Amino acid sequence: MDNIIKYVTSHQFMIGVCVFVAILVIYFLFKKLIKLALLFILVLIIFGGYLCFKEPEKMPKSLSETMQRAKESTRSVVEKGRGVYDSVKGAYKKAEKLVTRDFDKYLEPDDKPVRGK
Repeated sequence: MDNIIKYVTSHQFMIGVCVFVAILVIYFLFKKLIKLALLFILVLIIFGGYLCFKEPEKMPKSLSETMQRAKESTRSVVEKGRGVYDSVKGAYKKAEKLVTRDFDKYLEPDDKPVRGK
């Protein structure tokens, strides 16, 4: 084991080869995970179709309720996101004013940046 480590550290090309092989392994693992996720989604769709076929009177009602809950939760998340965005935007503008005001104090008259329109 020590000989392998010594060989790899003394030969820079081998480090590059090892990194390349590691990247390939990671790529193929993610590729298989994506295929597995697509297969899982397909199984869920088939299962939903089975439930719809087995009890069709329950599916439209529960499906519309689920869609309504999803719309409401999405709306609330979007509103929270807008609130966070507005607060961060306000904080950014305040910080920008403070930084530019203090920054201009320390510059020489010929070093001051030209502000665009």
